[in-house]
Amino acid sequence: MTIDDRTIQEKIAPLRADIRMLGDLLGTIIREQQGDEIFELVETVRGLTKARRDGDNGASEKIHQLIRDTDLHKKRMIVKAFGNYLQLINIAEDMHRIRTLRRRERQRGVSESIPAAIRELHERGVSAATIRQQIEKIRVRLVLTAHPSEAKRQEVLIKLRDIADMLSAIEHRQLLPREEERLVDDVVRRIEQLWLTRTTRAVRATVDDEVEYGLYFLTNVIMNVVVEVYEALTNSLRKYYPDEDWSDIPPILTFGAWMGGDRDGNPNVTPEITLQTLDRMREAARGVYLADIAYIRDRLTQSDDEVPLSADLLQRWPEVERESGRYAGESYRVVMNAIHKKLAADEYLDGKSLLADLRIVADSLRNNKSKHSADGTLDWLMRKVAVFGLHLAPVDVREDARLHRAAIAEILERYQLTPDYDALSEEEKQALLTHEIASPRPLFPIAPNFSDETNRIIETWRMIATAHHRYGAHCIDCVIASMSKQASDVLTMLLFAREVGMLGQIDLVPLFETVDDLNHAPDVMTTLFSNPQYVRHLKQLKAPDGSLRQQIMIGYSDSNKDGGYIAANWSLYRAQKQLSDICIQQGVRLQFFHGRGGSIGRGGGPTNRAIRSEPPRSLHGEIKITEQGEVIAYRYGNAGIAYRHLNQVLHAVLMEMSLPHEPDMPPQWAQALDFLADSGRESYRALVYETPGFLEYWQQATPINELAQMPIGSRPAKRKKGGFEAIRAIPWVFSWMQSRAIIPSWYGVGWALEQYCQQNEDGLNTLHTMYQDWPFFKALIENVELDVLKADMGIAALYSELVTDEQLREQIFGAIRDEHRRAWHMISQVTGYGDVLERLPIIKRSIERRNPYVDPLNFVQVELLRELRTLAPGSPEADAILREVMTTISGIAAGMKTTG
Repeated sequence: MTIDDRTIQEKIAPLRADIRMLGDLLGTIIREQQGDEIFELVETVRGLTKARRDGDNGASEKIHQLIRDTDLHKKRMIVKAFGNYLQLINIAEDMHRIRTLRRRERQRGVSESIPAAIRELHERGVSAATIRQQIEKIRVRLVLTAHPSEAKRQEVLIKLRDIADMLSAIEHRQLLPREEERLVDDVVRRIEQLWLTRTTRAVRATVDDEVEYGLYFLTNVIMNVVVEVYEALTNSLRKYYPDEDWSDIPPILTFGAWMGGDRDGNPNVTPEITLQTLDRMREAARGVYLADIAYIRDRLTQSDDEVPLSADLLQRWPEVERESGRYAGESYRVVMNAIHKKLAADEYLDGKSLLADLRIVADSLRNNKSKHSADGTLDWLMRKVAVFGLHLAPVDVREDARLHRAAIAEILERYQLTPDYDALSEEEKQALLTHEIASPRPLFPIAPNFSDETNRIIETWRMIATAHHRYGAHCIDCVIASMSKQASDVLTMLLFAREVGMLGQIDLVPLFETVDDLNHAPDVMTTLFSNPQYVRHLKQLKAPDGSLRQQIMIGYSDSNKDGGYIAANWSLYRAQKQLSDICIQQGVRLQFFHGRGGSIGRGGGPTNRAIRSEPPRSLHGEIKITEQGEVIAYRYGNAGIAYRHLNQVLHAVLMEMSLPHEPDMPPQWAQALDFLADSGRESYRALVYETPGFLEYWQQATPINELAQMPIGSRPAKRKKGGFEAIRAIPWVFSWMQSRAIIPSWYGVGWALEQYCQQNEDGLNTLHTMYQDWPFFKALIENVELDVLKADMGIAALYSELVTDEQLREQIFGAIRDEHRRAWHMISQVTGYGDVLERLPIIKRSIERRNPYVDPLNFVQVELLRELRTLAPGSPEADAILREVMTTISGIAAGMKTTG
């Protein structure tokens, strides 16, 4: 064992101890619940899968035979055992990550954190005035989406969080033996409950379920952690720039939501559902604030004899001087009780009015002997209200631009404004829409009598106006048109906004998703910025500082599914650069909305690295990023992990905004990416779009058809019409993740890198230099490197055996296996390391550590799929097996820490 190996072993010793303890406790529960026979079966399977990983050539067949010979009940026990074990490993790894971060913070400070950013900016001579100027511009919004890629039930997530909290208490508190024993007993109880809890939902999740899922994280973790983040920023600024007043930091970090608002392809999200969602979010925010206000009320017991009251407070609540009841002589309690009653009765219009009352109390305390009381829980509450308001999180409304097109075509035809809108040229569409936007004539009738789809579009826009009237403009502040292709798609939204009196009051956001649409996006925005009606809208919508603003969303999922990993990411990079340049030329402040998924194949990866690798000058201060599916639970299920993630995000934004930008990349690098993108896309599409029988292979070699039946989201897995193009990117990635092939993220990468090196004499050196010196290319390679390591051709081969056509199986799996080998080799060449992920040995060991525990789930899933596909759909036997397939899907997702 080398010194480095010993160092790593020492670092992970506490992690191994946690895993051993949790594994032993799970083993105890298995024995208690199912007896020694099942426990020994699980241990036998574990031993065989470890032997397989250690090179035992006969182990695979032994596992196959063992799985085939077990009945459905025993298969289910194997799946439950390894699925729960993987959940517990995830907790232990999260705890170890937090342990490591705490140790670093005590010893030397944590890199990629808010304090690190402010310290570095100070050391580089960035002035307080510059820092303040940038903070005034920065607006980061992380948007929780309703995408159906979280395979765990909320009931399971709660138990996992409980276990994490208990382990944290055991580690960080100086417990007496009896106290530690009690906590360990509590962990055992939660593991028992996990064992006896169904891992998948009995029925498909509803929109209400998705809303409650988001609210769980917002109210239980995110709100408090965000306040901690603001505190870290304020303290760091005061430390390094002590002569400045940093008491009023603007809302640079907020959250948004798609739950209840994203109707793209989801007929279950109706206008009524969106209004109900806004009601529920307001109710949840009030619930948090009421609890905090009651807590503060019961502690602000300052006597009127000791502490005077400000004139503003007395003017706002003159009744305090007449109080003769329970709180007589304790006027601050009287005031807090009055605020509590008013909020409980839902009499505050918005967060600003509540914050104004709280500020009067805080100012009075600070000026009258109680500054510490004002700076404690009350200050935290005020920060919560300032950031989250009474709306909690703005809900974005998203709709498919194609439905907007169909609706406007029907309306225009009904009023005989054009017989066939679709037949018009793009220029003719723009001219017609521009004329109608300027016209005072209404197009929406009082009682719409169009097709159901068009009526629903009209009702949705009217619902937005109703929401603004009821709750204020913060509750819904943007409408997104997915699959936007032309300027007419945005002008259609502008016309609809005018119809409901929302012109200049809401962001109208095009979402460019495919590679072609991303390439065309700069032309679209150039056209819009020259349209007088659209410019009028932007001027009415201008920012507080008077600048014009434009939000543009770019999609990472469909572009990847369309053209492969390199082509998608290069198209996104070029589009961002060109769009940013256009906005700068037009004097428009650009806000990119990054539609990133959880997996690498859908734009996943570390958010801070993504921000630092964007084109120079593309970050104008405002940025939105989606937090999708299982990413929400991984990033916000634990307060320590959430705090770290948000620190990294703000560190990246602060550094990008405050430091001079690097010069543009050398032309040779852009030419290299052009080549890599074209070669990668050609290779990817040759397999996915041009290989006869590929769809058949995919449907048989992955659980895609079974995934479509999994009740993990309210949205269908496929859009209403179309073939492969209509398949959503989430199930596309999810299915390949289950089979461990993971081709969406890496297929075509190895071919592209190899071809470039073969056709350019100094190609490898060029690529290595790009990797060393260009943040974009470094992030591109390091993200895909992770999935190349996680992909397992041995397991993927098991799934390929499910393909009935032997020739098709050998052709396609052979191509996948060869390209994986090529990608592994070429990535190692480009990074300069001897093997993939050699630079991150702890992460590599984490993947290697969990592989033997994921493998049994794959073996069982393959056997269950083989049995299921021989049975009549809907038969009792098929339904019983399908339920167990769903359980394997959840277990594998936990092991891979990714779904879609």
